[in-house]
Amino acid sequence: MASVINMDIAALRSFVLAENLGSFSAAAVGLHCSQSALSLRIKKLEEQLGCELFHRNYHTLKLTADGAMLLPEAVKVLAGHDAMIQVAQNNGSSDTIRLGIPEDMTAGFFHNFLANHDEYVDKIELSMHLCRDLVQMLCEGELDIALINAMPDYQGGEAIASRELKWVCAPGFEYQPDQPLPLALHPEGCIFREHVFKTLNALGRPHRVMFSAQGSISVQAAVGTGMGLSVMAEGIIPESLVEAPDDWRLPALGQADIRIYQMGHGSPFLADFIETLRRELPKVM
Repeated sequence: MASVINMDIAALRSFVLAENLGSFSAAAVGLHCSQSALSLRIKKLEEQLGCELFHRNYHTLKLTADGAMLLPEAVKVLAGHDAMIQVAQNNGSSDTIRLGIPEDMTAGFFHNFLANHDEYVDKIELSMHLCRDLVQMLCEGELDIALINAMPDYQGGEAIASRELKWVCAPGFEYQPDQPLPLALHPEGCIFREHVFKTLNALGRPHRVMFSAQGSISVQAAVGTGMGLSVMAEGIIPESLVEAPDDWRLPALGQADIRIYQMGHGSPFLADFIETLRRELPKVM
C-alpha cells in the first residue's frame, strides 16, 4: 500500500495564492508571513509532491506543467477544507455572497447589472474598498469574490472585461503645459494611481498630487473645482467632467482590466453568480 502524504493546508494556500497574485511577496503579505517562510512552505510542498510547481526568475512567477496540472486539485482541496470549517462553525449560509468591488464600479454594478438580476439582490454582502485592500480582504477570508481593476501586465485573477483609461478634468480647466501636471487621485493602493505615476515618471513628466481621497465623489468634486486632472475608466466619466483634449498631448494610459479574484470554488450558488458575472458584466461596464 502506498504511503499517505498529509498535505499542509498552509502550504497549499500559499501555492494557490502565489499563483493568483503572481508573486511570492504579494502572497506573503496576504498570508501575514515572511516571503522566506512562504517560499519554504512551497519548497516543502514541492518535495512532498516530487515536482517543481513554479518556474522562478527575477521578474515573473510562472507555473510549470506540473504546477498547472496540480493547481485545480489544490483549489478543490482548499474549497473542501474551508467549506468543512464553515459548516463546523456554522458561519453563514452557502447562498450568501461576500463581494468586494472598488467604488468606481458601483454605479454600473447596481444600475446595469444587479437591477437586471434581482435573484442576487438579497444574497450579496457588498464591501467597497481600494483594489489592493480588496485582495488583502480576500486573502484573509473576509470575501468570497472580488472585482478588481488591474493593468494588463498585472498577475493573477481572471480578466472578464477591459476599459480605456482617460484623463479627465473640469470644463474650462486651464491647462499649463510648462507647469507640473496637477493631479487629483485616490490614495496609495489605487491601481490607477500607481499606473499614472509609473507612466509619468517613465516620461520624466513633472507632476504633483493636489488632492487625494479614497471616495470617488470627493475626487470628482476636487477635479470639478479645477484643482487638477484625474484618470477614470471610459464609460464611468460623470457628466460634470470632460475628457482632456487630444491637443494637450497627455500620455496615453492604455486599458485596464476588470478581473475576478476568488479563493476556492465555493458553493454552487457562488459558481452560478460568477458565471453570470462573466457573461453579463462585460456588456454593462
